[in-house]
Order: sequence, then C-alpha cells, then structure tokens
Amino acid sequence: MSASQEHLEGGSVWDDEVYRAFREHVVEEDKVLSSYRQLAGDATSPDVAYLVNMIMEDEKRHHRTFEELATTVRQVVDIEPADGGVPDIPLRREGHKALRNTTEELLRLEREDAKRLRQLRRTLRPVAETTIWPLLVEMMELDTKKHILILKHILAISGGVFGE
Repeated sequence: MSASQEHLEGGSVWDDEVYRAFREHVVEEDKVLSSYRQLAGDATSPDVAYLVNMIMEDEKRHHRTFEELATTVRQVVDIEPADGGVPDIPLRREGHKALRNTTEELLRLEREDAKRLRQLRRTLRPVAETTIWPLLVEMMELDTKKHILILKHILAISGGVFGE
C-alpha cells in the first residue's frame, strides 16, 4: 500500500489527511534522497559532492522528522504512549523562568552571530567565483535564522514574548 493510500483507522478526517500528508512526504523524501545519492556518487567535482552531501544530511533529517510526525499522529489516534514521536507542549512547564532566561541569552547570541555572518559573507565576495566559502557562510546564515525561529518559539511557550 502506498503512503497516499494508507489511511488511519479510528481518526477524524483531519487526522487521516494530516497522517497521509506526512506519510507522502516520507515517500517523497526517499525518492529525493535516492536522487541526491546518485548525484553525489556521479559527481566528478569535489565541491559538488561536498555540497550534495550537505543537502543529503538535511534531507535525512527531514525524512526522520516526517516519520516522527506520522508516528505521533498514529499514536494520538490509537491512544498509545508517545514513544518515538514528536512531543506535545506540556500544559504546565516547570522552571519556565530559567528556561526563558537561557532562551533569551541564546537568542541574543544567535542574533549577534547573524550579524557576524552577514559581515563575513560580504568580506568573502572577492572569492565568490573561485570558492564555495560565501555559499557555506550564507547557508550558516539560514541555519541561524532557523535557530532564531526555534528560540522564539521556545520563548513563547515559556511565557516570553513571541514577536520579538
């Protein structure tokens, strides 16, 4: 049975729709990973192989995340303990002040890092046509944006202000 035909027994229409969407992403991620593996294996240029391997690391994480999301939906519908899935946000959070303080500090550090990375990427412009360094720094900038997004979420659920 393909992921698009797999249904969730006992769940709502919405549960089934979300579950199938997560499962479809798992199948698609498998196909994408296979193509990237072939590209990395066929690459005659070490820089292309290096970059494709970086993409494959992300794709593997995406695959694992969609598997965990699908597992979580199935566990919720089947009323099973959430083992191996994505955790829910607890109704009560212990130590929220310490969590908020640490998160605010990490958010400050990530924002400083974002500024340094932007400056570094500008500094590397002269070698943009001869190295992949500026690309790698720009990718780190994107990761930093992702880290900031995650930290803002943690801050919001720990009683901080979300929109900072």
